[in-house]
Formats: sequence, C-alpha cells, structure tokens
Amino acid sequence: MVPAPGAAGQGSSQGTPQALTPAQAELRRMVLDTVVSPHTRRNYGKALDDLFLLAGGRPLSRALLMEYRAAMYALSPSTINVRLPAVRKMVSEARKNGMLGAEEAANLTGVPNIPQKGTRLGNWLAREQARELLAVPDRSTLKGKRDYVLLAMLVGCALRREELAGLDVDTIQLREGRWVLADLEGKGRRVRTVAIPAWVKQGINAWMTAAGVEDGRLLRAVSKGGKVKESMSGGSGPFARYSEDQ
Repeated sequence: MVPAPGAAGQGSSQGTPQALTPAQAELRRMVLDTVVSPHTRRNYGKALDDLFLLAGGRPLSRALLMEYRAAMYALSPSTINVRLPAVRKMVSEARKNGMLGAEEAANLTGVPNIPQKGTRLGNWLAREQARELLAVPDRSTLKGKRDYVLLAMLVGCALRREELAGLDVDTIQLREGRWVLADLEGKGRRVRTVAIPAWVKQGINAWMTAAGVEDGRLLRAVSKGGKVKESMSGGSGPFARYSEDQ
C-alpha cells in the first residue's frame, strides 16, 4: 500500500520536501524520473507536493483524490487537467513497484478530468473556409511551410498571434501519448495546455526540418534569400498578410 502522503515542508518542486517519509520521497523521485521536460517535472512536483500537503497524513484513497481535485477549484479546468496526470503517474509507479495492487490502482486512476465548457464568441471560420485558408500558402517553399504552420496553429490550436510569435520549441511536448503545447501562458497570464492535432504536428515537423529549427522560437522570419532568422514579429508580416487576404 502506498504510504500516506505527509504534510510537505518548504522546498522546490524539483527538490524533495523535508516532511516526506523516505518511501514517499522515493515514490516522488520515481515519478519525476519518468519525465524529461523541465516544465513537466516542475508541474508534476508541484502537483504531488500539493497533494501531500492536503492529505496531512491520511492514506491515499479515491475520496482524497476527489478532494484534491475539488481543492483546485480556483484554477482553470485545463490547469487542473494538467496536474491530475501527475497523480495518475504516481499511482502507476506505485503499482509497478509493488506498493499498490492492480484493483486499487485502477480505482485511484479513475478520478476524472474536469469538463471544459464555454461559449464560442466572435467570428468563426466554417470548415470549408478553414480549408481554403490553409490552402493559400505555397508549401513547396520555406516561407510557405512556415505560413502553413502559422495558419494551422491559429485554426487547429486556437492560439492568439502574440502567443504564436513567442512560441518556443520546448513548449511542444508529448504527454500521455499525445502532442500538446504545454504550460502556455496566454492572456491575463493564464497558463493552459493545448492539444496539437496530428495534421498540425505534421506541418510543424515539415517546417522544423526544412528550416533547421531545433530550439528557441518555433516560427521565424525568412529573408528573401531564404535565410531563417531568430524570431518573427507578432504585429506584421504573414499575420497581417493573411488577415488582409481574408
């Protein structure tokens, strides 16, 4: 059985909270060792520390996890749904290491995500209009590959142009078998995680390969001579051009 989460003391999300028992600290370490991204490690560490703090010595149970989920009511559903996988990962590691039985683990990992609801406001493209827009860039050219990714992420990921202009490659992460834009800070400094459709990811791969982009800014200016620069302005260039075309 998994040791009861103890009250966490002061410490970073990367380090080990002092109030954890050796077994709890080991389980926490095993969870963080399964992820590579510093962003994911930080979020998983924060999620587990918050769970330990809430538990106050109580044993791990479905009721505790539902209480933990409810305690995050002030956060956006997308943020809550990013933190819950850390708890599921903890349960999974506990089962793999003989600390939990399969039936008990299945019960604990059954805590559902928060439904995300909302009302769409403003002008939205119809499916055919979106197809027509995505067909505009000439994808045989470097600029066309970049512009296709720009439009695809606007349409497929519903990002704002300022978010796109400042998007870094390391924001693109594989989580639970799907590609996402992790820990994306948007308007009002709200942090969220956005799923990347498979067709958008294919366009991203084609652009990164052709442009030789491996880190730093994802979308960059391309000179007339085909030279890829370090960044791209969010207030001009292709953003303005395709807005005018429409």
